[in-house]
Amino acid sequence: MSLTDVQVMPSYNGDRQRTVTRRQALAAFAAGSSIAIAGCNALGGGGDDTTIVASGSNTVAPITQEAAENFENEYDQDVSVEVDPQGTGAGFAEFCQGNSDIQSASRAILDDEQADCDANDIDAVDFSIGQDTLAVSVHADNDWCDQITLDELNQIWDFESDVEQWSDVRDEWPDEDMFLHGRDDASGTFDYFTRAINGEVARIRDNYSATSQTDEIWDAVSDNEYALGWGGVGHMNEQIGAGADLKPVEVESDNPNYEGEFFPPEEEYIEEGQYSPLARPLFFFVNTGSLEERPRLIGDFARYYINNMLEFAPAVGFFAAPPEWVGENHDVLDATLEELGIADELTIDREYP
Repeated sequence: MSLTDVQVMPSYNGDRQRTVTRRQALAAFAAGSSIAIAGCNALGGGGDDTTIVASGSNTVAPITQEAAENFENEYDQDVSVEVDPQGTGAGFAEFCQGNSDIQSASRAILDDEQADCDANDIDAVDFSIGQDTLAVSVHADNDWCDQITLDELNQIWDFESDVEQWSDVRDEWPDEDMFLHGRDDASGTFDYFTRAINGEVARIRDNYSATSQTDEIWDAVSDNEYALGWGGVGHMNEQIGAGADLKPVEVESDNPNYEGEFFPPEEEYIEEGQYSPLARPLFFFVNTGSLEERPRLIGDFARYYINNMLEFAPAVGFFAAPPEWVGENHDVLDATLEELGIADELTIDREYP
């Protein structure tokens, strides 16, 4: 998934209050980030006593960069956090070789990546620090598909799907060919959608229009009354605002507290957990070898990141995580520090809750 998949998200209140689009975040990131990957031993990560090396996701990189810049400015200007946004998969390849201390990720670690880490004696702990969102959309003149169940999405998109017309999904829908559009298999968005809807990464029908560009998906849907597509919600909202003939479909929630209910991809339902499973968590992983060797650097950065995560994600165009994730992340970090015997080494305190 590219940085431009989602554009305008909520702002936040605080000393650093600002809201930017992902395109602005990408431009600022490209102009101002420090990009480096250093050699290192497997257990110690990529940095030295004043440097943190952060590999990983292009999508999550602006959040980590936001955390890094504020950490450097507020905590210690002699510290350098080097953020290298080479992609989640490429980042895990570095991280699992011990070449980085922090790994930003737009998805959970895959089994083969975990096996690579295990083979190199790399232990890690992960934290969920924000949310990104996918939307299902149809043409604005589509007056039959306002809501869709998860089973129906699976029926449409599964590898063995025999859906060709809208009426193949529901009898009352028109006997018209369904034109399908989505991301290609080079995308983390593709990985997430196929797993969330079809139960397995890359399990998807092969006769749909696949592209690396989310704009192309929404352009195609807005040009065809019988089209259906999925992709980043921000680009969809941007095009709707510019007059495109698009409308989001309410998707059935898999949240057990909202069984049988349908929700649109809107802020209030995303941040409170109703718009699930298509609101995906965003992560950062910490090399516990780095944490053990340099707790006042790596541990303080992790603590600072978690303390301020509800600000950092919206500041660069993502949805904030549910507030309870902050406490859960702190609990995971505290347990890790206790296990490593370094709980008293950090100089930054847990702020919430």
